[in-house]
Amino acid sequence: MISTKIFSVLLLILSLLGIYVGWGITTEFQYEPLGPRPFPVGALFLIAICSVLLFFFAEDTDVKWPNFAVAKRLIILAISFFGFYLLFEYIGFILSSGLFMLIIALLFGANFIKALIFSVLCSLILYYCFDSLLQITLPLGIIFE
Repeated sequence: MISTKIFSVLLLILSLLGIYVGWGITTEFQYEPLGPRPFPVGALFLIAICSVLLFFFAEDTDVKWPNFAVAKRLIILAISFFGFYLLFEYIGFILSSGLFMLIIALLFGANFIKALIFSVLCSLILYYCFDSLLQITLPLGIIFE
């Protein structure tokens, strides 16, 4: 029960920090009626409400913490998320998402060749979908500019 309360408090703190940061999101020009702020702030507000509800109304559960192997994978996953965030604008969407998907596929036990093919195809298909179909501009990175 205490683990659930600790998790809900941490989630509440993170969502409140996210709302604070998200409130400062602005653009130089208005390309849609509401702008870029409402979606992240609204999603984080809902997460904050759910974390408060989790704190007060969570059932008594027996939480089992992961063993070392699972914890190591989770740490690698968190580091790869952070690496994706840092590399996204510098090396571009295609390379950063391909590298991120390669790491995740290897974490889930895929063969290296299959994971490489999967990550290359997925990153190219996702770039095409965002750029051509959804008209969302993604960074190409220093290499491709």
